Amino acid sequence: MLKITPDPPDKSLEESLAHVSGLLRCAMATACESAENHTGVKRDLAFSVVHLIDMAKAVVDRSLDQIEPR
Repeated sequence: MLKITPDPPDKSLEESLAHVSGLLRCAMATACESAENHTGVKRDLAFSVVHLIDMAKAVVDRSLDQIEPR
């Protein structure tokens, strides 16, 4: 079977983590905006997502800090 789309080029760990960090930053902005536009339990849930994203971003950022520059 022929492949129509080529395989994407391999990314380094650093590039992948930087990409994830950017995605988490966008998710954080979305969750914050959502939280600001809700009240009560929906607002609490949105802010809990903000907290989870913040924790995930901290892990990614710490991992990036530990990668030695080339």
